Amino acid sequence: MSAVALIACGDSSMKKTIEARKAALRQKQEVELKRSQEELAVIDSTLEAVKRDYEQQKIQVEQDKQALRATPEELTRLTKTRVLRDSLQTRFEVLCAKIRYIHQKQKEMQEESEE
Repeated sequence: MSAVALIACGDSSMKKTIEARKAALRQKQEVELKRSQEELAVIDSTLEAVKRDYEQQKIQVEQDKQALRATPEELTRLTKTRVLRDSLQTRFEVLCAKIRYIHQKQKEMQEESEE
């Protein structure tokens, strides 16, 4: 509130400071957005590979269970792959939410600057 009052009074150094902070925030958002998008691409490809591996393991384990030859090691490997898949899925969803949030904030800042 006091920043608004100072701006209204015409304190140009305060205006410059606020504009510099806004510019720094925009730059930080751009850097974070790019980093998150790059990480998302890696996570996405890894997640797809792990999902395929998990499905193949699951089919094999089900066949081995039916034939009564599933080993504890095989079941453990399937469980670990499922945990990895779920962990990657969570990271994927968090990064998607982060990117959406950054886009939302960028849109709000642009609308604010147009006013």
